[in-house]
Amino acid sequence: MTLKLELLLLLCSCSFAGLGFAVHGHGEEALVVFYELKKDKVIKPNHITFVGNLSACGHEVYLELGHDIFYLKKEVYNVEPRIKHYGCRVDILGRGGKLEEAEELIRGMPWEADIVI
Repeated sequence: MTLKLELLLLLCSCSFAGLGFAVHGHGEEALVVFYELKKDKVIKPNHITFVGNLSACGHEVYLELGHDIFYLKKEVYNVEPRIKHYGCRVDILGRGGKLEEAEELIRGMPWEADIVI
């Protein structure tokens, strides 16, 4: 197995582990996976990693951390926002009682809001 393939498998494993934790209500564990990836700088998080992290922030209602991660993905990792990222951000704001901010975010999206949003 080549080093490139090993790194790709590691990224997929970490991304899906973080997403799995987040989906099953273990937000803190999902964020630990992310911060370990970030700290080690061995592999670059992808859009799946950010869906997991934003989902984890929603489950834990981490308003500020969710905001930071939402903008970090583009500014630091050059991961273009996708509608799922916006959906997670809207969820975080809604759970945190920030409905006006959620509406502003929805109005500013580059896409038409779908049924999930």
